[in-house]
Parts: sequence; structure tokens; C-alpha cells
Amino acid sequence: MPFSRREVLGGAIALPAFVTGRAAAQTTRIRYLLTSPTPTVAEAPHASVPTVLGFWSEAGLDVDVKPFSGSTGATQLVLAGSAEFTMATPEALLVARQTDAKAIAVYNHVRESIYTIAVLKESAVQKLQDLKAKTVGVLSLSSGAVPVSKAMFRAIGFDPEKDVKWLPIGIGAQAVNALKSNQVDAIGYWDWGYAILENAGLEFRHFGTPETDKLLSIMLIGNEDWVNANAAATVKMAQGIAKAALFTITNPEAAVRIHWQKYPASKPTNIPEEQALKEAVHVLQARLQKYKIAGREIARWGAFTPAEWETTQSFFHETGLIPKKLDPKAYYTDRLLDQINDFDQATVIAKARTYK
Repeated sequence: MPFSRREVLGGAIALPAFVTGRAAAQTTRIRYLLTSPTPTVAEAPHASVPTVLGFWSEAGLDVDVKPFSGSTGATQLVLAGSAEFTMATPEALLVARQTDAKAIAVYNHVRESIYTIAVLKESAVQKLQDLKAKTVGVLSLSSGAVPVSKAMFRAIGFDPEKDVKWLPIGIGAQAVNALKSNQVDAIGYWDWGYAILENAGLEFRHFGTPETDKLLSIMLIGNEDWVNANAAATVKMAQGIAKAALFTITNPEAAVRIHWQKYPASKPTNIPEEQALKEAVHVLQARLQKYKIAGREIARWGAFTPAEWETTQSFFHETGLIPKKLDPKAYYTDRLLDQINDFDQATVIAKARTYK
């Protein structure tokens, strides 16, 4: 079950940074937030796969994976020290660093932009400008898609607070109904969010801007004080995700089955398993190309470049999210990159290919 801001900040489920007893010197406890309210199969590469395959536990980590709703809220909890890490988009981090708040990006997970605004294929809307005075559906108002979608409208001269209406519609059946019943005219979602709706039979046309197509997207964000005090554990956390991403790229069907094993409730029971597997793989495929490191400017797992951060920062500065521009290196660290990439990729690939 997802947990609330009150439960976290109030300590109802607070966890110690380290386990007690004899294992204390060997096992590090990490509170880790996802950014959707239930663990979806799309999160397998950074949630269920590293957990089930032991990529974290064998490295001495006890990672407590918790669902949460939205990148902004999850990052705020990391800033508060109520969690050590989240896998989130960078908007809340950009805002936080304006006042030197203690959050830092340590691993670049999804290497391409994930957000677009889309309409149903049969919609009369042909361009973003046609959405003036219309309603855009979003997962929640704390979703990372919201500031990016608003920035797209600012880029075409709209005031997104006045010229467009925003409606939280969740995801799945609720979102399908909102679209089919014309409660919303468009949606501001992310790659695998659209894939879930495509599995329900919807077809979309997508809109973006040249600026938003270049934005950084999903990254591992840590509490900076904790990262500085626990560099070795941070390396192991990120490396486990790198291994799991490589495993998932190599054998997405195995990743789906692993996710179902870890989270049985995520496996559909109202359709044949073959169909459920096909649809789940479609959700994963929406993002698999974005994990790959081949052909990147820095072809290493988790790598950022200053230019990527400069482009992302400039965009959000120009669209009003942040008041000032900083040295791009204020947002991330690459000092752990060599250690994160110090693993045998061939072994992970072989494991994926032979996994039963």
C-alpha cells in the first residue's frame, strides 16, 4: 500500500538507517520511494528486478521500496530526510537547489524525455494552440508531467494557469473513462502511461516542443547529506538498478514475470495470461530504448553531462519554474560513476537470457 506524507513525516513507518545487531556493519537499510501509487510493471527495472534477483541484497543493502504519488512529493520527502532515495523527474530537484536544499541526482536512469501532451487519434485538436480553454487530464497535480506540460503551453504563449484547465484523472480505467466521456480534451502523461491506455484500445497523437524533447527525465535522486555519508551504499544502490535495467532490456518477459512474483496484485486476473504478458511487455517496451547506453555521448550507466543539465535548467528558468540559473554541477554528482559501472555486464546478460 502507498504511504502518506503524514505517515512518513510523523514517523509512523520510520525506519532506521542501519539494521541493528551483528549485521549492522554489513547491511544498510534504505528507504526508497517510487513515484506511482502502486508498483507498476513499468517500474520493474528499478524496483522488483533488483529486489528479486538480489542485486541489492547481495551487495549488502536492505532496500525498502515504497510506492508514492508523484515526483514532486517524493523528492520533497527525500529532502526532508524521510527517505534516502526516489526515482523521479528533476523538476523538484531544480527548485530545491535554488536554496541549496539537500538533494542530489546520482544516477541518470532514463536517458530521453518521457513527457508529451496527447489527444485521442480522432480528436479535432491538431496542435497545442487548439487546447486553449480546454481541459488537460493528468495523473495528479503533483505529477512530474504537470510542470513540463505547463512549460509546453508557456512556450506557445499560453498562461497555463488561466488558459488551460487541469484535472487529475489517475491512470487506467478512470483515465480511459475521462477521455471517452470527454471530461478531458487531452492528457499530459509519460511514455508507459500512454502504453497502459493503449492496452485498453486507445490510440493517441502526441505533441511536444523542441525544448521539452531534450529534457532530462527519470533519475535517482538522493538526500545529499546521506549520499555524502554513505557513498559505498549509494554506489550499490545505483549499480543494482543498472544491472536490472540491462537484465530487463535483454529479457523483458522475464522482468514482467519477476514483477508479478514480487507484486502479485499487479498481474491481471481478468484476461488470459498470454494477453496479460503481451500487454505488460508493451508497457516495458515504451521505455526500454531509453535505458540503453549505446550511442550516448557518455556510454556509461547512469551518466549525466553538464550540457544536459544546462539545457534542462535553461528551459525551466525560461518558463518560470526556477528564478535563477546555477552551475549545472550543483544538481548532480558523477564522482561515483566509475564504481557504479564496475560490474560484469556479460554475466548479467547471460543471467537474463537463461532466466526461467
